[in-house]
Amino acid sequence: MKHIHKIIITILSLIVAIFIGWIIFDIGDYYLTQLIERPHHLHHTLWKPGGAFGQGLGILGGGMMVLIFVYSIRKRVRFFSKWGKLPTWLNYHIFLGIAGPILVTFHTAFKFGGLVSISYWSMVGVALSGFIGRYIYIKIPHHVSGKEISRKEFNARLITLTNQFKADFDLSDDTIERILTLSGADKIEKRGLLAIFTIFFMDVTGWLRWRQIKNSIRGSSTISKRDMSHFKQNLRQIVKMDRQIAFWNAAQSLFHNWHVIHKPFAYTMLLIMFIHIAVTVSLGFTWIF
Repeated sequence: MKHIHKIIITILSLIVAIFIGWIIFDIGDYYLTQLIERPHHLHHTLWKPGGAFGQGLGILGGGMMVLIFVYSIRKRVRFFSKWGKLPTWLNYHIFLGIAGPILVTFHTAFKFGGLVSISYWSMVGVALSGFIGRYIYIKIPHHVSGKEISRKEFNARLITLTNQFKADFDLSDDTIERILTLSGADKIEKRGLLAIFTIFFMDVTGWLRWRQIKNSIRGSSTISKRDMSHFKQNLRQIVKMDRQIAFWNAAQSLFHNWHVIHKPFAYTMLLIMFIHIAVTVSLGFTWIF
């Protein structure tokens, strides 16, 4: 089922990407036209925020933004706890949180103003904070079910993997110590909440760090080309786990504070979006019905 859900999300993402690509290619000049001249544009009637296509994008994108709250319900209501694995729900949550804002942006025709702009920028805040939250989330180890792993259990896994790695490639204690030192875990642990910038920088410049680690241990161990792929895979896993443990306390604190920012954006977006819909309907704007 895990692979099936990945395929579904990939297909949905491709559909949205192709659809957006078609909009940009076919009527992109409409969005580049100055606002004062848009009413005279050939595509204005259909693609303005109140047009058949423009309003349809708003309904579809807005519906996606409402559906992202289903993940919160699945996460908190015990009745739904057996309805699929939490990471799978999170993947759909992320897809909706990306596709929804994109469609809503085209619905606005890149014209932002009035009360509804608060909802739009709150939506942008939800999306941006969602990216940050996702980054912190993946740094906190979880079981396949989505339940968080304890630090003690995760540390035991690292020790087991390290010992196996040492035995498989006949590495000395000094070599293992050098690998853990070069992982940068000490720097991450010392910098507290600011460690998120440290670990992000390490992820971005990871290729340079891997080269340093490989060059450092090349002289102390001979690894055949046949075993190199397995060696690299285990080495990356050990370094990744070592950094996660070092980032553990900071990640927990950051993730807690992240909710304080993410939730108000989400609730503000939802409230004003419903006000916007109510006002629009009360003024007689309808879609294709």
